[in-house]
Amino acid sequence: MQKVRANIYSTGLMITLVSLTCLSATAVADNELGLSLKGSTLGAGIELDYRINNRFNVRLQANGYNYDDDFEEDDISYVGELELSTQGLLLDWRPFAGNFRVTGGIYSNANQLTGTATDAGEQSYDIGNVEYFSNPDNPLRVDANVDLGKSSAGYLGLGWGNAMPSGWMFSVEVGVLLAGEPQVQIDASGSAQVYANGSYQVFDVSDTSNPLVQELNENIRAEEQNLADDISGFKAYPVIALGVGYRF
Repeated sequence: MQKVRANIYSTGLMITLVSLTCLSATAVADNELGLSLKGSTLGAGIELDYRINNRFNVRLQANGYNYDDDFEEDDISYVGELELSTQGLLLDWRPFAGNFRVTGGIYSNANQLTGTATDAGEQSYDIGNVEYFSNPDNPLRVDANVDLGKSSAGYLGLGWGNAMPSGWMFSVEVGVLLAGEPQVQIDASGSAQVYANGSYQVFDVSDTSNPLVQELNENIRAEEQNLADDISGFKAYPVIALGVGYRF
């Protein structure tokens, strides 16, 4: 659902970008339109900058980056991927009509972390303080999906640069993306083994009528809460950005 909302936001921002470009065709001659490349904690980005006057700028921005890495949560080892995808509409205010600026705006936010843990039976999963083993004939798989905040997020920042009426532009910015609480979902598939009633019991995790599956699902909900607590700091995501561009 978040990806669908993010695509709607992205489409709206692209329409705005095209509209602004068309409406600003006459402004290019007056050196009001700039284009920049960005590097930030939101990923690599591109930005269209419209200089209203010496105190205000409007910026449209798109950022993205994918990073693969392994991570561990509560003794479960995941093969993970961090996917960063944001598009923003920002307003700069230059209180002193110079390079210093105060920025506010809104981003569409599709930042997410995904991870998969699989095992053929040699290792165990500690889920809710219960040790589960995989069944080699139908290996247990645990999938974690973390939406890093809501699909739309506010932004506040302080920066320097992009004030030049023409020519090359350089910028530095520090801010915070007010993304909101991360949303965590963990799902299991396959078959598992657990020690119960004096012996190892094998069960298919899709059989919700099985009390062992019901217990597993309760433990998974506990793991979701543990993971959400561990990454709760991401509801205010720090943004540090550098940019270089040219105002036409």
